[in-house]
Amino acid sequence: MPLHETWMYAETAYHLHPFLEDFEFLTYPFLGAIGRLPSWFLMAYFFVAYLGVVRRKEWPHFFRFHVVMGMLLEIALQVIGTVSRWMPLAVYWGKLGMHFWTAVAFAYLFTVLECIRCALAGMYADVPFACDAAYIQIPYD
Repeated sequence: MPLHETWMYAETAYHLHPFLEDFEFLTYPFLGAIGRLPSWFLMAYFFVAYLGVVRRKEWPHFFRFHVVMGMLLEIALQVIGTVSRWMPLAVYWGKLGMHFWTAVAFAYLFTVLECIRCALAGMYADVPFACDAAYIQIPYD
């Protein structure tokens, strides 16, 4: 999920929409399906993933770590998006907002890609602050 949200913000920030129209068929079915879901579904998805995967010791620690990392990265992007919408429109839609979203999308995209690379390579992603928060959420007992 964090990669799809990053794709959406990066498309707007980098003005990549004309270039990505050729590949829209790859992401549109997924984003369209999410848009058709009820409004409570993403909260239910979060609770099921947290209580059913992260807090259960039956799953391997490695898998639980990467699930909670994805959830934390998704929450961080949603918080940044919500807070930035409270800014005046001159800042949010202006040149400053464009540069801000370009920097956020660039940093966030490479952070998510690094987490995906580490998961596929069988390593733990070492993202400052986020990995510490992920370790705190996973019970060791």
